[in-house]
Amino acid sequence: MTDANLAREVAALRQQLAQRSRSLEEAEARYHAVFNSALNPMSICTTDGIILDVNKAALRAIDASIEAFIGKHLWESPWFAQNPQEAAKVETAITRHRGQYIEYDSDVLSPNGERRTFQFVLRPYRSYVGGDARFLVLEVHDNTAIRTKAQIQEAKIVAVRPVKATLA
Repeated sequence: MTDANLAREVAALRQQLAQRSRSLEEAEARYHAVFNSALNPMSICTTDGIILDVNKAALRAIDASIEAFIGKHLWESPWFAQNPQEAAKVETAITRHRGQYIEYDSDVLSPNGERRTFQFVLRPYRSYVGGDARFLVLEVHDNTAIRTKAQIQEAKIVAVRPVKATLA
């Protein structure tokens, strides 16, 4: 290979590297735009449950820093510090149902001592259809208001039944 050919090859490789770097930066920007603008707490974990990233909503929910999460198992994170039973559920879900979609509701004690109802959704991320799970995405929905409205409605119905029974 001549010096001129080598120089052209090096220039082409530099151009490819620059393009790939720009593409990677754009992909990372899109990831952060979606992940950190989500209104619900989210986390990305390995298939073994080790936390790789936590979004801003999750950090705000319990006023914690990201360093308190990264590298820990999900069930050992600050989210479950006051809820050992919930931590055990998450550990079981991840270890027993590795790489599968899992969804369940749970009543959890919040840091201020209030009992709240959350829906936990643990979704596997696969690179392609039918492929092995590469990551797990945890998304948490606070369903306390929905549950409370349903309980109030149920209480109204129960309270009305005896009145109707006496009128008949």
